[in-house]
Amino acid sequence: MSLGVKEPEGVLLLLKPSGMTAHDVVEFVRKQLKMKRVGHTGTLDPLASGLMVLCLGRATRLAEFLSGLDKVYRFEMVLGVTTKTQDAEGEIEEIRPTEEVTAEQLREVLERFVGEIEQVPPMLSAVHYQGKRLYELARKGIEVERPPRKVHIYRLTLLEWWDKPVKRALIEVHCSRGTYIRTLASDIGKALGCGAYQHFLVRTQVGPFKSEQALTLEEFADAVLHNEWEQHILPLDQALPMLPTLVLTRLEAQRMLNGMESVIGTIWGYPNLNEDELVRLYDQDHRFLGIGIVRRQGNLWVCQPHKIFPPTS
Repeated sequence: MSLGVKEPEGVLLLLKPSGMTAHDVVEFVRKQLKMKRVGHTGTLDPLASGLMVLCLGRATRLAEFLSGLDKVYRFEMVLGVTTKTQDAEGEIEEIRPTEEVTAEQLREVLERFVGEIEQVPPMLSAVHYQGKRLYELARKGIEVERPPRKVHIYRLTLLEWWDKPVKRALIEVHCSRGTYIRTLASDIGKALGCGAYQHFLVRTQVGPFKSEQALTLEEFADAVLHNEWEQHILPLDQALPMLPTLVLTRLEAQRMLNGMESVIGTIWGYPNLNEDELVRLYDQDHRFLGIGIVRRQGNLWVCQPHKIFPPTS
């Protein structure tokens, strides 16, 4: 690598602009840093914009823990119009009157979508069907029956409402992984009786990470040019603030680094631990060692190594 002897590692927060794919953003970072090990933790449709969480170097091993995080989006719905793709790219299917639809009615409908709901994945999605992605079939004009999937909507908030020139609504949603926002917009429109499509979408939060922490691609490129990019990389352990910490003795730390489980103490000594819980592991020098899983054996807690990151310095 031309940017240093040691391969960069950590988590990078970037803002994807509309018109680029998630893969485009990964390739952009690879070229900027002249490195291969770059991956993202959750895709965004090309038309969508907003926060992407990327993993660099050894941090690519953390992707499985980050891809399942909850998301927060803001999306604009256009009421009274439905499209084949449920978003602004698709051909218009139907136009219906919206004179009787009010913001208050929309708020009432939004309440019905909070909690566990079922969604039918759109054809333009990455869901697998008989060895192929649904979007591959959709591009060939093939539509297949898709079983509904359960997702969780934690919050739906109406932020703005416009009556003219057409009725539109800006909505914020906090949802579980795997939620299709354009399908949510379409289903809300159906529940209102007038139909709707998603006009634009921006992701503002992934788990604990917020868009305010992220750089635009231009800002990141400028930071690379001035050799200031490293200050924007989150260290491996800071990418996992949702996991509790566990400080090991020197013997316990050595066993973890050797891939061996270790008794870490009694259940009374660690009253806040939970069975089968993932924890961040540190040694006595407060160096991050990786991720472990704690389990009970009688009145003892045992920690097993799950993903170990031997210190590089």
